[in-house]
Amino acid sequence: MKVYILPLLLLSSYTQAALLTQPEAPEFKVITVDTQGEPYRCEGNSLITATHNGLNLTTLKYFGTSISIDIYGEDSSKAVMCNALNVIQKYHYLASNYSTYPHVTNVKSINNSPNQIHVIEPELTELIQASIEWHDKSDGYFNIALSPVIDLWRGYRAQCKGETKRLQQCKTPTESELKNAAKFTDINMIKLNSKNNTIQMQSGMSIDLGGIAKGWMAEMVYRQLKKDGVKNFMINAGGNIRHYGIHPQGRAFTTAIENPICKKYNNLLSHCQSLSEQYHEIITGKNLAIVSSGNYLRYYRANGKEYHHLINPKTLKPKSSGISTTVVMNNNQIYADIISTMLFLMPYQQSLDYANSHPAIEAVWYLTDDGKKMESNKLNNYRI
Repeated sequence: MKVYILPLLLLSSYTQAALLTQPEAPEFKVITVDTQGEPYRCEGNSLITATHNGLNLTTLKYFGTSISIDIYGEDSSKAVMCNALNVIQKYHYLASNYSTYPHVTNVKSINNSPNQIHVIEPELTELIQASIEWHDKSDGYFNIALSPVIDLWRGYRAQCKGETKRLQQCKTPTESELKNAAKFTDINMIKLNSKNNTIQMQSGMSIDLGGIAKGWMAEMVYRQLKKDGVKNFMINAGGNIRHYGIHPQGRAFTTAIENPICKKYNNLLSHCQSLSEQYHEIITGKNLAIVSSGNYLRYYRANGKEYHHLINPKTLKPKSSGISTTVVMNNNQIYADIISTMLFLMPYQQSLDYANSHPAIEAVWYLTDDGKKMESNKLNNYRI
């Protein structure tokens, strides 16, 4: 999920805000990062700059997206920022399913030899354990073992780009391919020993933490900043918004959520010319997490239809309806990524019932191209 901070000149009515654009389940990309003896080096892996109100850290090297941290007030320091960056680095290395690193056994290491017993870091054990537990809590709509099916769709999407697309017709996985991949998606075949920090899986299996790792990391950065005594800050982890305290102007933080249809067409549609039409919700509040999931940016076309990257574990295919779901959470924010994706994939009534039965969660669903929406009972509490 990409995020852009709104230029101040455009924010006379909204003041400070962040845009939620590309939705959750990030793909960890192969990025060159110094891991030879200094995997947690701060210099060269981020840009730390002084701002009018404190400090900003920005890095493009982790989780395949832009991550920024703003600290407001006298408690900002380079050392505090580097501590926060170290947390980002740690979870990038642990959760990546694209690259291995010499100093750690990570998801890619496990996937390369699934039937071996791997000794892993306690932090990765905790992350995988939570993911396994959320399989049942989500009624099966969140499944880290779905990776073989996700990889199959990802491969077809990759074949439908650039020169390859011009040389052949874009295709989708066959039913036979999907059924074969599904044989290796039983989450009960993940043998995780949380006491000894070991994991072993069935041969042919793989896991993908893209639906939890970025939001989990953002919460761990949040905890590190609080541990270091920071009283006011905002984390923008590629669209996962997490903030604490108050804005320097003495008010709650404000987040503008992009109209997904306008974003899909780069604001070129006639009704997307004004600022007010480009953002379909303005959310404000204290100590919130705000995360979106949707189908409007990462997709490809085959046989006259669009196929996006969020795969329904029940059907093994992208969900055919709905455009985006945004969750606003005031408790248990560490699970915001999971819940956002889960509520997007669920049938509408089931997802609405879930949000309305959990006081910490409010949500809004952008359902159709013409702007039809659905929202939970108390979302209005967070509107500006």
